[in-house]
Amino acid sequence: MEHDEDRLSNLPKVILHSIMSRLPEEDAAKTSVLSKDWLETWYTFPILSFSDSQITGLFPPSDLGRMLFPESMDDFVTKIENFIDYVKRRLLRFYDNGLAIKKFKLVVDNVELCSYILMDVDLWLKLAGESGVEVLDLYLPDGPDQDEEGGIKYYVLPKGVIEVKSLTELVLMPGIGVDTAFMNHSIKFFSLRVLSLWGVLVRDEHAIEHLISCCPLIEHITVSFCSVLRPNGATNRLLEGSMKSLSMVGLLKLKTVDVRGIQEIYIDAPCLEKLFYCPGYFDEPFKIDFDRCQNLKYLSLMRDIITDKWFLELFPKFPFLESLKLNNCTMAERIDISSDQLKVLGLSNCSNLKEVNIDAPNLLSCVYHGDCSLETIISFLRSSSQLKVDMDFSIDYRHLCNLREFVQNIKPQNVLSSLSLFIFKRIADVLHPMVFQVSSPPPSIKHLHLLYVPTNETTFSSIVNILLSSCCPAFISLNPHSKAFIEFLYETLMERKGDDCFCSSSDTKCWWHGLKNVKVISSVKIDENIDFKTMLELLPTDEKINFMLEF
Repeated sequence: MEHDEDRLSNLPKVILHSIMSRLPEEDAAKTSVLSKDWLETWYTFPILSFSDSQITGLFPPSDLGRMLFPESMDDFVTKIENFIDYVKRRLLRFYDNGLAIKKFKLVVDNVELCSYILMDVDLWLKLAGESGVEVLDLYLPDGPDQDEEGGIKYYVLPKGVIEVKSLTELVLMPGIGVDTAFMNHSIKFFSLRVLSLWGVLVRDEHAIEHLISCCPLIEHITVSFCSVLRPNGATNRLLEGSMKSLSMVGLLKLKTVDVRGIQEIYIDAPCLEKLFYCPGYFDEPFKIDFDRCQNLKYLSLMRDIITDKWFLELFPKFPFLESLKLNNCTMAERIDISSDQLKVLGLSNCSNLKEVNIDAPNLLSCVYHGDCSLETIISFLRSSSQLKVDMDFSIDYRHLCNLREFVQNIKPQNVLSSLSLFIFKRIADVLHPMVFQVSSPPPSIKHLHLLYVPTNETTFSSIVNILLSSCCPAFISLNPHSKAFIEFLYETLMERKGDDCFCSSSDTKCWWHGLKNVKVISSVKIDENIDFKTMLELLPTDEKINFMLEF
């Protein structure tokens, strides 16, 4: 065993670094105790990740001799000083030996700690930059802190960062500000390809827009709920407000844009392939103009106003569009979608929608998430034999009787792949069993997922009858949250008797008579000789139970 370990340790460091890069951060740190070679490999590992969780003693085992913290949690300042010293030593090892840093990541959640280390962060970024860092990932406490006078206090990114010519990716999370002076600097991000700004604070409404315009090689941009700091005339303090607008023009390499929390955006990027837009909440209407991005393949919109006219114009404008996802959008009652290129369609919580007609012969996936009304009619005028339709609903028990009609209104009926239901009851409701009888066989589906059912046992019989009278699933999957319902379902399926069926007449046979065979399936291997109730008790809480039904 020792010989094998030595052979592994003697591999070139570039290979050992590649192995470590595929491990979770904590596991990568633990390799330092394997041998002296692994310790040296750890010290030269070019992906440096530091977190305030390390202040609780989660340093690499190799450092415990010098980094051993006092057991008392009261000695907070000493722990901070040790943490600062540890980060500095790791960075100096690269700087002094002329080694390149691939990634520098700093995560600080503790507000009190952040106030102690801000001056040191400037030095850390300087050392990382002079060591040819390629990726900077900085996370400071969420939201701006306040100074002694109640004004906004935040960490300002040093201007020296933009002098790092090796930088290809910059990720700034909440708690970080970009000053106006930073934007006026003569040297810009000429190598930057990925820019992610989450909750960043700026003093100039157009600062981020200016920054983006100085990134000629940029390929991926994320701007999420960034804020503008404005002076309060009465108190001369800075107040935080949402960014109103953002323009992206002349970015010939830009492929992906993710914008959230901005009222108006304008994009002119000929190579743009993916666009996600969520405007946030504003009193005034929001606007989005991306008509010049004619190579768009993926479009995802949230909280937008969509009309049928918009759909009619969408696909001629973007002839390469393959994926369209709409979430919490206000829709017309009827929409018509027609595209030979569309492969993925997602409609989630789109209010007012009553009828959807889809003419997309190459569509492979359609996901529909709706409310409890189950009133929407969905028709696939032309469909691929590979099309999979997944429906997901939170449904009131009182509206469960509408399920059969909804499933039948999906045309053609063989496209429905899975149906997921969260069946709830309102607290004030008094639940009574419902009588549900049908006059024709229900449509078949592949999978019925029961995410939740009411715990009132008087409703169990109604729920089982309505579900199996609404569709004939090949599989039923349940989370083990309601063992009483699972046991009831098992007994109902396995011990059904002719006298207890739900036929409405002698001419029409219900699912009770059509069900030929039932098998219980679980990924956990359990003795086949034990009874079902015992098996259920042995299942882990996150393990689903599956019934395979043959009709």
